[in-house]
Amino acid sequence: MHSFLLKIAAFLRRRYFLSCPAGVFNLCFVLFVLAVYNQTFFTKIHELSGSSLFTFLTFVCFAALFNMAAALLFFKYSLKVLTILILCVNAAVYDFMTTYNIAVDKIMLLNVLETDAKEIADLVNWHSAGIFFCFGLLPSYLVYKIRVIYRPFVRELFVRALIVLLSAGIAGGLIFCDFKNVAQFARNNRDVKYYLLPVNYIGAVISAVKIKLRSNHPLVKIGEDARMHFHRQENGKKNLIVLVVGETARAANFSLNGYARDTNAPLQKYLSDLINYPHVSACGTSTAVSVPCMFSAGGRKTFDAGRASYTENVLDIMQRAGYKVWWRENNSGCKGVCSRVETEELCFGDGYCPDMNLRRGLADKLAADFRDTVVVLHQQGSHGPAYYLRYSGESARYLPACETERFDKCRREEIVNAYDNTIYETSRFLAALMADLQRLGGKYNPILIYVSDHGESLGENGIYLHAAPYVIAPKEQVNVPFLFWLPDETAAALQIDRDCLQKHAGDVYSHDNLFHSLLGFGAVQTSLYQPELDIFAQCRKSE
Repeated sequence: MHSFLLKIAAFLRRRYFLSCPAGVFNLCFVLFVLAVYNQTFFTKIHELSGSSLFTFLTFVCFAALFNMAAALLFFKYSLKVLTILILCVNAAVYDFMTTYNIAVDKIMLLNVLETDAKEIADLVNWHSAGIFFCFGLLPSYLVYKIRVIYRPFVRELFVRALIVLLSAGIAGGLIFCDFKNVAQFARNNRDVKYYLLPVNYIGAVISAVKIKLRSNHPLVKIGEDARMHFHRQENGKKNLIVLVVGETARAANFSLNGYARDTNAPLQKYLSDLINYPHVSACGTSTAVSVPCMFSAGGRKTFDAGRASYTENVLDIMQRAGYKVWWRENNSGCKGVCSRVETEELCFGDGYCPDMNLRRGLADKLAADFRDTVVVLHQQGSHGPAYYLRYSGESARYLPACETERFDKCRREEIVNAYDNTIYETSRFLAALMADLQRLGGKYNPILIYVSDHGESLGENGIYLHAAPYVIAPKEQVNVPFLFWLPDETAAALQIDRDCLQKHAGDVYSHDNLFHSLLGFGAVQTSLYQPELDIFAQCRKSE
């Protein structure tokens, strides 16, 4: 035994464990990447095609394409740097994809880039560290200990040219021998590319860089003709619009929408003044997209994350028209939406950061500063995977609840319990906020709008969290709750027929309606306003 251990120690002290030609190294590396990190991708191929032969030939085709890329990119001074980088990034992305069964695209990457340290900490644990060690650091160490042999320069180029031609011939032959079926499969299943490592995150990086480069642009002003239309304030009070931007709340888990659990019980007292819109879709599946999109003028179809960063939004327009605009932040940032309005950060430190903080000093400040006002409150809400950090003990209604970020350590029922507790906490927060606004009714015409930025997957079809590419996003990530609280006095003062609003509450709406509804409700006139997209326009009494 002692001599065996000495032999192992001597082996580990060697400068190189083994030697191999560059071409052999490249092929082995390619096969390792496809076989180890792309199990999800090839499982998807098999499920979609229903053919083991098609799946195997897809593996061979990508092996040829990857080998061709390796021959073009992996040279003496770039080989180990690039391969170690790919192994480490692959390990991190592989862990994220397999743990939550999600795909990777540019929106997912933008969401990661714009998140904060606390949200990243929620995703980092001993399991992810173990995966990174086993699938990232350990293979990287082995690569480091391999001596790669190169031929003389001219001969090396010649051999690599042959490898490129041979690999291209194999891939081309496999594709074109049944081009009709291959093209049809690729056209009908474009989203499968989001599961192929490292292609998915390399493409995402390129797209994200393009978006960021476009954002380096002078500010584009919109709605410069905006002005207030004062005669809608019949009682002489100032308008107070409180918009709560929810986080990761899905409509399916709101009892107001028919969910079996009474997750909206704290709102019971305010139901007579509350209008619930059950059929509202988000314009994205991540905060990085949905938040700037819902405040933009163009809507989801024309939204561009790069342009949004240098283009004014509805808050700028309302501020220009005369409103005091005030953003209170309890999340990872406003994604550029609040860059030109008064902003407060209310979440400090790690761990539980209650949304009730958003009410701190709010009523006193509004009472002291008597103006037409828009207040945006950006919640922590139901942001995962650390749902258990998003609610207080008073909202721990559904037990046992998952109390870890590691979903594989909890039963799905426990994960749903923790999530439902966050929805109950949001209901408590909204109820407390409505009570605050009622007390301000002597000075203001208050209203409250609540809408979530996007939804969440809770294990349906094995998928968790959010930020799925929109074209393949499940309805749980797209269908979001939307609530509108309109007291009697405000409805009378602003000539809004609440019965009419209730009548149309079942219509289909989206985040695209928010821009125009805020302008319409705030009596802001501008050429950008489209009354057909204003939810409240059809229920405004004749003036």
